[in-house]
Amino acid sequence: MALFDPIRGTVTLRVVYDGLGTAGKTTNIQQIYSLFTLARQGDVVVPEEHRGRTLFFDWLELSAGFVDEIPLRLQVLTVPGQFAYAQRRWALLRSPDAIVEVCDSTPSTLARSRYALRFLQGMLAAGSCPDVPIIVQANKQDAPGALRGPELARALDLDPGVRVVEAVASSGEGVRSTLVFALLAARERVRAQIAERGLDALERGSESAEELYLRMRAVEDDGGAQEGALLVEQMLSEE
Repeated sequence: MALFDPIRGTVTLRVVYDGLGTAGKTTNIQQIYSLFTLARQGDVVVPEEHRGRTLFFDWLELSAGFVDEIPLRLQVLTVPGQFAYAQRRWALLRSPDAIVEVCDSTPSTLARSRYALRFLQGMLAAGSCPDVPIIVQANKQDAPGALRGPELARALDLDPGVRVVEAVASSGEGVRSTLVFALLAARERVRAQIAERGLDALERGSESAEELYLRMRAVEDDGGAQEGALLVEQMLSEE
C-alpha cells in the first residue's frame, strides 16, 4: 500500500520480489544496488540470513522520480522463498504496490514454479490487494533448455496481460527493465488512486527496514495469525 509521508512530503511505493528459493530474488536486489547507484538511498538491508538464504527479507530503498509532482521513494523487498517461512511471506505480500514473480526458466522447475504462482495468487485473493500488478521475470535464460518468455507464460498459464521479462539476473541482464516495468505499474496504480480521491486515498506514515523487521518479529513472538501457514496446509490438502 502506498504511503504518504506528510513530514517529508513524499509518496513511498513498495515492490516485492516473490518466488521460490534460489530463483534469483536476492541476486536481483544485489544487481539493482549496483545498477541504480545514483538513485539508491542506503545499502541493502538483510535483517537475518542463513547460509546466504533470506530468512525475513532483503530491502533496498531508491529515489524514483515523481508522481503528480510529489517526490517518489521506492522500497524494493524480497520474500523468503522457503515454504517454511510462509507466514513471513504472507506478511510481506499483504499490501505491495507491485509484485515481481521471479521464476527459474528451466523445464525441471516448472512444477515448483506453478505451485509458487498458485501460492501467490491464493495469498493475494485472501489479502487486501487482489488487483496488484504482477510482473513475471523469466530468470536463468542462460541455463540449458531454458524456456523463453512466451513459452514460460504458456507453461504457467499466465493471463495475456501479464508482462514477462526475460533475464539473467546473475549478469544483470533484464534486471533493470524488470524493475522499471514494476515501478511504472505501481506508479500508475497510485496515480489512479490520487486522481480519484486525492492524497486522502493514501495511508499516512512511513516504515523503515528496521520497523518492518520488528513488526514481523513481534507478530511471531506473540503467536500472531498464521494465515500463510494455513494457506500452505490448504494447498497441500488439495494436491
